Amino acid sequence: MFLDITLRRNIDLVETAINLHQSGQIRANTYVLDLDRIVENAKLIKEEADKNNVEIYMMTKQIGRNPEVAKRIAQVGIEKAVAVDPWEAMVLAKHGIKIGNVGHLVQIPSNMIKEILKLDPEVVTVFSVEKAKEIALEAEKQGKVQDILLRVVDSDDLIYEGQTGGFKFEKLLESVKEIMKYKGVRIVGVTVFPCFLYNPEKGTVEKTHNSKTLINSAKVLEKELNIKLKQINAPSANSIASISMIRDIGGTHGEPGHAFTGTIPINAYRDQPEIPAMVYVSEISHCYNGKAYVFGGGYYRRGNIRKAMVGSSLEKGLNNILEASDISPTNIDYYGELIIGDKKISIGDTVIYAFRTQIFVTRSEVALVEGISNNNPRILGIYDSFGNRLR
Repeated sequence: MFLDITLRRNIDLVETAINLHQSGQIRANTYVLDLDRIVENAKLIKEEADKNNVEIYMMTKQIGRNPEVAKRIAQVGIEKAVAVDPWEAMVLAKHGIKIGNVGHLVQIPSNMIKEILKLDPEVVTVFSVEKAKEIALEAEKQGKVQDILLRVVDSDDLIYEGQTGGFKFEKLLESVKEIMKYKGVRIVGVTVFPCFLYNPEKGTVEKTHNSKTLINSAKVLEKELNIKLKQINAPSANSIASISMIRDIGGTHGEPGHAFTGTIPINAYRDQPEIPAMVYVSEISHCYNGKAYVFGGGYYRRGNIRKAMVGSSLEKGLNNILEASDISPTNIDYYGELIIGDKKISIGDTVIYAFRTQIFVTRSEVALVEGISNNNPRILGIYDSFGNRLR
């Protein structure tokens, strides 16, 4: 999906990745992150957010909850993270990253609420009255009042499979009145998902119906119950191209993730300020019936993998780009498949992919590299897909 633009805009990353693999410094099934480019992207994102008076939390699941990357982004001024689940919050907090929002896509399990609230998250997103009550009771035990966001869902909203849940818009007031009885929580905002999506036919990022639900929910709470909201959180497809849209719809917060690595869908078709900063590196395992088989472990079913570059050097790889076969989500990704055709393939060749991923759901390693842009690349560390340093 992003191979062409990465070769065009960050070819040094590709060359570095090949050299690191061929020299044995990284293994097959490794994501290589260009830390310098990520920091530059973060600066641009922060500038755009400030210009539009939008607060942002960094999302780190797509880069494997990596604490070192999070620290570098925090130094730019994006100090707080959104944790897709409580486990991510624990990893980041252990390394000193402040937690902004936790619980949005994955609610906090009951027996983890105590531990998460001790991390002092800015807000916790809840899907139900029952979860709000659990949080309230634990917050009271800890002598605090926890600020919460309500995730709201309307009948016409888009909800991804595996992410269903939230307060039904038509029953929002009824639910909120119940939650307001609990002294341990304070409703400070609303959120939905996804607020924005890339439209490949039009080549633009567009509002979803969910964004309408977001603003309508905020209006209802402020008008009917006189609740002063601090946060109208509008996540999904948040990047330099869409931060102004958060402001335009009346939102206050965003949660960019792929924007830091330049792997936002719009960037595959139209150059954006964010430079591609991540590639997936593997190698040829074997060939069979006209296909080359590539060691897997890091493929992502929504990655839109279309092709890969194969070779033992950048020079050899540039003229050796192979079409990728579809990867079935019904099977384990032991191998990826490339159609050989008239290309030249050798066992052990480096394979470079650039696609949209979520590293935290893979079994890949993650190599952080700095100094690529200065022609002095050096590995800062090798991590697993959950942000733990391996070596």
